[in-house]
Amino acid sequence: MITVVIPCAGRGERFGGSLPKQYQELKGIPLFIRTLKVFENHSECEAIVLSVEKEFLHYVEEKIKAFEIKKVYAITEGGKTRQESVYHGVLASPEKTEIFLVHDAVRPFVETALISQLIKEAKTSKAVVPALPVRDALIKVEMGILQNPVSREGLYLVQTPQAIQARILKECLEKAKKENLYFPDESSLLHHFGYEVKIIPGSIFNIKITYPEDFILAERLISK
Repeated sequence: MITVVIPCAGRGERFGGSLPKQYQELKGIPLFIRTLKVFENHSECEAIVLSVEKEFLHYVEEKIKAFEIKKVYAITEGGKTRQESVYHGVLASPEKTEIFLVHDAVRPFVETALISQLIKEAKTSKAVVPALPVRDALIKVEMGILQNPVSREGLYLVQTPQAIQARILKECLEKAKKENLYFPDESSLLHHFGYEVKIIPGSIFNIKITYPEDFILAERLISK
Protein backbone atom coordinates (compact mmCIF):
# COMPACT_ATOMS: atom_id res chain seq x y z
CA MET A 1 0.00 0.00 0.00
CA ILE A 2 1.23 3.48 -0.90
CA THR A 3 0.45 6.21 1.63
CA VAL A 4 1.12 9.91 1.09
CA VAL A 5 2.03 11.90 4.21
CA ILE A 6 1.69 15.65 3.85
CA PRO A 7 2.96 17.83 6.71
CA CYS A 8 0.65 20.82 6.56
CA ALA A 9 1.27 22.55 9.89
CA GLY A 10 3.82 25.18 8.91
CA ARG A 11 3.23 28.84 9.66
CA GLY A 12 5.05 30.14 6.58
CA GLU A 13 6.72 33.12 8.27
CA ARG A 14 8.76 33.90 5.14
CA PHE A 15 5.56 34.21 3.13
CA GLY A 16 3.81 36.71 5.40
CA GLY A 17 0.08 37.25 5.88
CA SER A 18 -2.34 36.07 8.56
CA LEU A 19 -3.22 32.83 6.77
CA PRO A 20 -0.46 30.22 6.30
CA LYS A 21 0.57 29.96 2.66
CA GLN A 22 -0.67 26.38 2.24
CA TYR A 23 -4.25 27.58 2.86
CA GLN A 24 -4.15 30.64 0.62
CA GLU A 25 -6.02 30.36 -2.65
CA LEU A 26 -4.30 29.90 -5.96
CA LYS A 27 -6.78 30.86 -8.68
CA GLY A 28 -9.72 30.09 -6.42
CA ILE A 29 -8.43 26.81 -4.94
CA PRO A 30 -6.46 26.51 -1.67
CA LEU A 31 -2.85 25.63 -2.37
CA PHE A 32 -2.90 22.45 -0.28
CA ILE A 33 -6.02 21.23 -2.12
CA ARG A 34 -4.22 21.60 -5.46
CA THR A 35 -1.44 19.44 -4.02
CA LEU A 36 -3.88 16.83 -2.72
CA LYS A 37 -5.60 16.60 -6.10
CA VAL A 38 -2.39 15.33 -7.73
CA PHE A 39 -2.28 12.32 -5.40
CA GLU A 40 -6.06 11.90 -5.45
CA ASN A 41 -5.80 11.35 -9.20
CA HIS A 42 -2.79 9.02 -9.08
CA SER A 43 -3.90 5.40 -9.32
CA GLU A 44 -1.10 3.99 -7.14
CA CYS A 45 -1.60 6.36 -4.21
CA GLU A 46 -4.18 4.73 -1.97
CA ALA A 47 -4.24 6.84 1.19
CA ILE A 48 -3.42 10.44 2.15
CA VAL A 49 -2.62 11.56 5.68
CA LEU A 50 -2.27 15.21 6.66
CA SER A 51 -0.65 16.72 9.74
CA VAL A 52 -2.39 20.02 10.49
CA GLU A 53 -2.14 22.71 13.15
CA LYS A 54 -4.93 22.31 15.69
CA GLU A 55 -6.55 25.66 14.91
CA PHE A 56 -6.92 24.73 11.22
CA LEU A 57 -8.27 21.19 11.62
CA HIS A 58 -11.89 22.22 11.00
CA TYR A 59 -10.91 24.43 8.06
CA VAL A 60 -8.99 21.58 6.42
CA GLU A 61 -11.83 19.11 6.96
CA GLU A 62 -14.30 21.52 5.34
CA LYS A 63 -12.11 22.15 2.31
CA ILE A 64 -11.42 18.45 1.76
CA LYS A 65 -15.15 17.79 1.81
CA ALA A 66 -15.95 20.77 -0.44
CA PHE A 67 -13.39 19.72 -3.08
CA GLU A 68 -14.31 16.02 -2.79
CA ILE A 69 -10.90 14.63 -1.91
CA LYS A 70 -11.79 10.98 -1.22
CA LYS A 71 -8.43 9.38 -0.44
CA VAL A 72 -7.79 11.24 2.83
CA TYR A 73 -7.40 8.47 5.41
CA ALA A 74 -6.67 10.66 8.42
CA ILE A 75 -6.07 14.24 9.50
CA THR A 76 -3.85 14.39 12.56
CA GLU A 77 -2.50 17.23 14.64
CA GLY A 78 0.86 18.51 13.45
CA GLY A 79 3.98 18.98 15.54
CA LYS A 80 6.31 21.86 16.32
CA THR A 81 8.69 20.82 13.54
CA ARG A 82 8.30 19.29 10.09
CA GLN A 83 9.88 16.08 11.32
CA GLU A 84 7.42 15.83 14.20
CA SER A 85 4.50 16.46 11.84
CA VAL A 86 5.72 13.70 9.53
CA TYR A 87 6.04 11.36 12.51
CA HIS A 88 2.45 12.10 13.57
CA GLY A 89 1.33 11.42 10.00
CA VAL A 90 3.19 8.12 9.86
CA LEU A 91 1.63 7.01 13.15
CA ALA A 92 -1.85 7.85 11.82
CA SER A 93 -1.33 5.93 8.56
CA PRO A 94 -2.75 2.50 7.62
CA GLU A 95 -0.81 -0.38 9.17
CA LYS A 96 -0.48 -2.11 5.81
CA THR A 97 1.47 0.80 4.31
CA GLU A 98 4.54 -0.50 2.48
CA ILE A 99 5.86 2.75 1.02
CA PHE A 100 5.48 6.31 2.27
CA LEU A 101 5.58 9.32 -0.01
CA VAL A 102 6.33 12.40 2.09
CA HIS A 103 5.44 15.55 0.19
CA ASP A 104 5.39 19.28 0.86
CA ALA A 105 1.90 20.77 0.93
CA VAL A 106 3.20 23.74 -1.06
CA ARG A 107 4.46 21.79 -4.10
CA PRO A 108 1.27 21.59 -6.20
CA PHE A 109 3.00 20.98 -9.55
CA VAL A 110 4.58 17.60 -8.87
CA GLU A 111 4.12 15.50 -11.99
CA THR A 112 2.38 12.14 -12.17
CA ALA A 113 5.34 10.60 -14.00
CA LEU A 114 7.72 11.59 -11.21
CA ILE A 115 5.44 10.06 -8.57
CA SER A 116 5.22 6.83 -10.56
CA GLN A 117 8.98 6.62 -10.95
CA LEU A 118 9.55 7.22 -7.23
CA ILE A 119 7.13 4.43 -6.32
CA LYS A 120 8.75 2.05 -8.78
CA GLU A 121 12.26 2.79 -7.51
CA ALA A 122 11.24 2.57 -3.84
CA LYS A 123 10.12 -1.02 -4.29
CA THR A 124 13.75 -2.07 -4.76
CA SER A 125 15.60 0.79 -3.03
CA LYS A 126 15.03 1.71 0.61
CA ALA A 127 14.67 5.42 -0.08
CA VAL A 128 14.40 7.48 -3.27
CA VAL A 129 14.49 11.26 -3.49
CA PRO A 130 14.13 13.63 -6.47
CA ALA A 131 16.73 16.37 -6.78
CA LEU A 132 18.08 18.85 -9.30
CA PRO A 133 21.73 19.84 -9.77
CA VAL A 134 22.49 23.41 -8.74
CA ARG A 135 22.73 25.50 -11.90
CA ASP A 136 23.67 28.95 -10.62
CA ALA A 137 26.98 30.17 -9.26
CA LEU A 138 27.22 29.93 -5.47
CA ILE A 139 28.91 32.38 -3.11
CA LYS A 140 29.30 32.74 0.64
CA VAL A 141 28.20 36.11 2.01
CA GLU A 142 28.74 37.69 5.43
CA MET A 143 27.31 41.07 6.45
CA GLY A 144 26.29 41.71 2.83
CA ILE A 145 29.84 41.20 1.52
CA LEU A 146 30.99 38.38 -0.73
CA GLN A 147 33.50 36.19 1.10
CA ASN A 148 34.34 33.46 -1.37
CA PRO A 149 32.81 31.39 -4.18
CA VAL A 150 31.45 27.94 -3.39
CA SER A 151 31.87 25.09 -5.85
CA ARG A 152 28.51 23.80 -7.10
CA GLU A 153 30.01 20.48 -8.18
CA GLY A 154 28.05 17.65 -6.61
CA LEU A 155 25.45 20.00 -5.08
CA TYR A 156 21.75 19.33 -5.62
CA LEU A 157 18.43 20.91 -4.69
CA VAL A 158 16.30 18.36 -2.85
CA GLN A 159 12.61 18.05 -3.73
CA THR A 160 9.63 16.00 -2.62
CA PRO A 161 7.90 13.54 -2.65
CA GLN A 162 10.50 11.47 -0.87
CA ALA A 163 9.67 7.78 -1.22
CA ILE A 164 10.72 5.54 1.66
CA GLN A 165 9.92 1.99 2.67
CA ALA A 166 7.54 2.18 5.62
CA ARG A 167 9.48 0.11 8.15
CA ILE A 168 12.64 2.15 7.64
CA LEU A 169 10.97 5.55 7.91
CA LYS A 170 9.19 4.55 11.13
CA GLU A 171 12.41 3.17 12.58
CA CYS A 172 14.42 6.32 11.81
CA LEU A 173 11.73 8.71 13.06
CA GLU A 174 11.50 6.80 16.33
CA LYS A 175 15.28 6.84 16.78
CA ALA A 176 15.45 10.57 16.08
CA LYS A 177 12.69 11.21 18.60
CA LYS A 178 14.44 9.18 21.31
CA GLU A 179 17.77 10.88 20.62
CA ASN A 180 16.19 14.34 20.33
CA LEU A 181 17.59 14.86 16.84
CA TYR A 182 16.05 17.04 14.14
CA PHE A 183 16.60 16.86 10.40
CA PRO A 184 15.26 19.17 7.66
CA ASP A 185 13.95 16.31 5.53
CA GLU A 186 13.65 12.53 5.34
CA SER A 187 16.72 12.01 3.15
CA SER A 188 19.04 13.60 5.73
CA LEU A 189 17.28 11.65 8.50
CA LEU A 190 17.90 8.31 6.78
CA HIS A 191 21.45 9.24 5.82
CA HIS A 192 22.27 9.99 9.45
CA PHE A 193 21.16 6.52 10.49
CA GLY A 194 23.25 4.83 7.81
CA TYR A 195 20.73 4.18 5.04
CA GLU A 196 21.56 4.69 1.39
CA VAL A 197 19.35 7.26 -0.33
CA LYS A 198 18.99 6.99 -4.10
CA ILE A 199 18.72 10.25 -6.05
CA ILE A 200 16.71 10.53 -9.26
CA PRO A 201 16.18 13.61 -11.44
CA GLY A 202 13.54 15.99 -10.12
CA SER A 203 11.52 18.48 -12.15
CA ILE A 204 12.01 22.22 -12.65
CA PHE A 205 8.23 22.58 -12.48
CA ASN A 206 8.06 20.96 -9.03
CA ILE A 207 8.53 24.31 -7.31
CA LYS A 208 8.07 24.94 -3.61
CA ILE A 209 5.97 28.03 -3.01
CA THR A 210 7.84 29.93 -0.32
CA TYR A 211 7.61 33.65 -1.07
CA PRO A 212 4.72 35.86 -2.33
CA GLU A 213 6.33 36.16 -5.77
CA ASP A 214 6.18 32.37 -6.08
CA PHE A 215 2.39 32.70 -6.25
CA ILE A 216 2.79 34.85 -9.36
CA LEU A 217 4.92 32.15 -10.99
CA ALA A 218 2.41 29.48 -9.90
CA GLU A 219 -0.49 31.40 -11.45
CA ARG A 220 1.41 31.63 -14.73
CA LEU A 221 2.14 27.90 -14.68
CA ILE A 222 -1.57 27.20 -14.21
CA SER A 223 -2.46 29.56 -17.05
CA LYS A 224 -0.06 27.70 -19.36
